[in-house]
Amino acid sequence: MSDSMMSLMRYLVVFLLVVLGPFSAGSRVIELSDRFLDVRHEGQWFVKFYAPWCGHCKRLEPVWSHVAQTLYNTNVRVGKVDCTRFTSVAQAFSINSFPTIIFLKDGVEFVYNGERSKEELIHFVMRMSGPPVQLVTRTDSVDMLKATETFQPHGFFYATSMEIAREHFDIDTLPAVNVYKERSHFYYP
Repeated sequence: MSDSMMSLMRYLVVFLLVVLGPFSAGSRVIELSDRFLDVRHEGQWFVKFYAPWCGHCKRLEPVWSHVAQTLYNTNVRVGKVDCTRFTSVAQAFSINSFPTIIFLKDGVEFVYNGERSKEELIHFVMRMSGPPVQLVTRTDSVDMLKATETFQPHGFFYATSMEIAREHFDIDTLPAVNVYKERSHFYYP
């Protein structure tokens, strides 16, 4: 190949990188600004409030990108706010430590305090974005729910058929509420 042809190819590659680079699917995290305050009540958001100098925030960055990539085709938008630049947002959410992770569902805030792994973050989002009452259709699902020992900071409600409920609980009148907490049953007819 001639030098002019090589030069043209290099120019074309650089041009394509410059033009198409910003449109790559590298990061699905939405960089939020103070305008986030106007749209925070719309839909579901999973937001990391951070400071660029924070070591914990820097370590969380690749995990946060993976979370955003995993949730990309859901109705949960994943974003981050630089609280050193957008102090009004930090004040509106009462941010006093970094990183702070908050799930917002129609304006209601749920602060995440769990493990900072991709799996745990996604599990939290799926629980928070799901329906408030989940239908239990299999008897082994009841056993699994009773066996879980993970602390859950929010209450979750499940509904099931009488056939499945009778296999696991002594229920004599309907309707009934059965609360299972800390390995104890509480029955409310």
